[in-house]
Amino acid sequence: MSLTVFAASIMHESHTFNIAPTTLDDFRNADYLDGAAIDGAMRGTRSEWGAVLDLADEFGWHLVHPLAAYAEPAGRVTDHAFDHILGIITRALERAMPVHGVILPLHGAMVTESHDDAEGEILRQVRAIVGLEVPIAVTLDLHANATENMACLADIITTYRTTPHTDTYETAERAGRLLQRAMLGEIKPSVTLAHRPVMSGLDHGRTIAGHGAMVEMLARLREAEAETPGVLDIGVTAGFVWADVPFTGPTVLVTGDEVRPEYRAVAERLADFIWDSRGQETVRLLPMDETISIARKAAPAGSGPLLIGDFTDNPGGGAHGDSTGLVLALLEAGIKGVAVGTIADPDAAAAGLKAGLGAAVTVDLGGKKDPRFGGTPIRLTGTVGAVSDGIYVRKGKYMTGTKANMGPSFRLDLDGMQIVVATHATQIDDREQFRIYGIEPERMNILACKAMNHFRVDFEPIARGLIYVDAGGICSLDFKQFPWSKLRRPIWPLDLN
Repeated sequence: MSLTVFAASIMHESHTFNIAPTTLDDFRNADYLDGAAIDGAMRGTRSEWGAVLDLADEFGWHLVHPLAAYAEPAGRVTDHAFDHILGIITRALERAMPVHGVILPLHGAMVTESHDDAEGEILRQVRAIVGLEVPIAVTLDLHANATENMACLADIITTYRTTPHTDTYETAERAGRLLQRAMLGEIKPSVTLAHRPVMSGLDHGRTIAGHGAMVEMLARLREAEAETPGVLDIGVTAGFVWADVPFTGPTVLVTGDEVRPEYRAVAERLADFIWDSRGQETVRLLPMDETISIARKAAPAGSGPLLIGDFTDNPGGGAHGDSTGLVLALLEAGIKGVAVGTIADPDAAAAGLKAGLGAAVTVDLGGKKDPRFGGTPIRLTGTVGAVSDGIYVRKGKYMTGTKANMGPSFRLDLDGMQIVVATHATQIDDREQFRIYGIEPERMNILACKAMNHFRVDFEPIARGLIYVDAGGICSLDFKQFPWSKLRRPIWPLDLN
């Protein structure tokens, strides 16, 4: 008998101190795919949806998958957008009933105008339709703020295990295989959650260096999985720190067969490591003067570009992607061979496209969304060196084969610098984001990227070095500057040592 499996996703990482709300148009401008479009866009990709489609083929599922919606991280999701998208999903689920199982690729750090725990609300509505006996499997980003509500409403929760997130396919594959066993009655899974009074921990989930708190945590949980009878999967989240909600911070999620006290013991023991490893970091943000001093040093021939991660203005963390501090400092230093990706400024992008390829153009660039963070607009005159619709397909190891959209955009050519000016705020995560504008990343002296982690997997192998700058953006690690009102207190590092 073919099993009917319902799958859908709403994914967003919400920076609650970002004043720009995330609207329905933001989802439609990023990824907003119905069932047929999901098949066309995601089959064969190294993504969660790629895994779901492959599992459906392997197990012969009758897959009902009405919608996959994703928007770039930004401010809270509007109620209009959330209610509209979730309404499409729940109505499709009602029409599909009865179903044997549900799999939901979610993020875990979505906040809406009315729901601090948006994923919990998604699960509440789905559970109300399918009842208590239908198993629900969920995948979460490693930077989720997981909640007791999610743990109670889902039967299976798996999380990414890498940052950069190169294992999204494997995460959904684990979830789907456990779901298959649950639907066949081989297991009756439950989820146990534990956390500590920590808002920022586990080295922000970084694994690429091969050492650090997250790497050690993974070793510990794999050992616990092997040694504890009944444990099916252990997930860990590093949390998403720029969310003013009561449950911000790292968590341990033990999925086990039935409900047993051993699962609680394992979860609490691993949560102790969250506390014990607090403050361990593999990345340091440099002040601007030190960054420029390093950037001035002549590059050995053929050594590749120096990567500068504009960490605090990374759209992948919910920043505006339009801060100008790093660009201005590099220009003032007179450093040549610089490519900047990207400055999100729809007005400047429109001006460059109107001027046309090869034309001179003057723009007031960036610094418009919230000039308190990362600098005010800078007036620049240059040449339109390339134009693009901003659509690219990832070829690196992060989300391989998936498509993304920076929107109508152009390359602004200055003396010694090329700046990608885009309509949509998008983190740099793949070399194709430069190549579609005629920039060969390997040949540049400096690549200044709005990025934190994901770009490392594609760019670091070609680079002579990597540094991060604190240019004053809204993804600041100076957490005390933000007006927290809902966060549980006391909590490290705001209150506790």
